[in-house]
Amino acid sequence: MSIFSKNSTSQNNPEQDMQEQTDNFSQSNAPEELESEPVDQNFRSEMPTRSPINTKPSILSEGFTFEGTIVSDGVLNISGIVRGKVTAKSVLIDSTGQVDGELNTENLVIKGNLKGDVNCDDLNVGPLANVSGNINYKYIHIQRGGKISGKFNKN
Repeated sequence: MSIFSKNSTSQNNPEQDMQEQTDNFSQSNAPEELESEPVDQNFRSEMPTRSPINTKPSILSEGFTFEGTIVSDGVLNISGIVRGKVTAKSVLIDSTGQVDGELNTENLVIKGNLKGDVNCDDLNVGPLANVSGNINYKYIHIQRGGKISGKFNKN
């Protein structure tokens, strides 16, 4: 039956016709009921968490000086000056960045200046970087022009 049909069950009551059409449509398009198992109470804890790599980086801008301890689960971009202890999943010391202190990270890219004790898995020293201190690493890449001094230990 259509809205514009001349064969109506109640010609004098268009509201009743519309209700009948709606009821017929709802019944014919109703979803089938499916059996499902109950949701495990620990479901939420088993869901994957957001990867730190996909989070926005923490940024210490040029002209900013920080003294103290920094702890980050994700990426830390340093364009300013940090004096103290830094622990992060991944650290980028930009060309204007400077770190004096202790640094612990999985991935370290140095384009600026670093002086201190470092523990990292992957170390990438850029062509304009200056690195000095006690550096512990698993993998290292030093680009032509990068300056390094101190004690370098492969883990």
